Amino acid sequence: MVENSNEDQSLLKIKGNIEDKDERKAYLKQLAKAVFMVVQKHGVARLRCVGAAAISNAVKSHIIANGEATKKGVILACVPSFKTIMFEGVGEKTSIVLEVKPLDSFS
Repeated sequence: MVENSNEDQSLLKIKGNIEDKDERKAYLKQLAKAVFMVVQKHGVARLRCVGAAAISNAVKSHIIANGEATKKGVILACVPSFKTIMFEGVGEKTSIVLEVKPLDSFS
């Protein structure tokens, strides 16, 4: 049996280009809910993004999730970093990982 590490369980892979406006709005709301749920369960959510559209979606979902978290007395902070990942048939790409966690966990 293979166990997932905590990092695997807190990693969300963000989609990039979603053409339909209604579909994009629904995706952002679903992603924001997922971010907040993962933060509640694991203490951190890692949003892995490749490309400008994915980064934009991740930032927007963080803003939405923070709005919902604030209603419950929690402020979500975001720490960006770079990570190189391998894609089959493409090779290495640099991704941006946005680490979202409660602000009080930084102290």
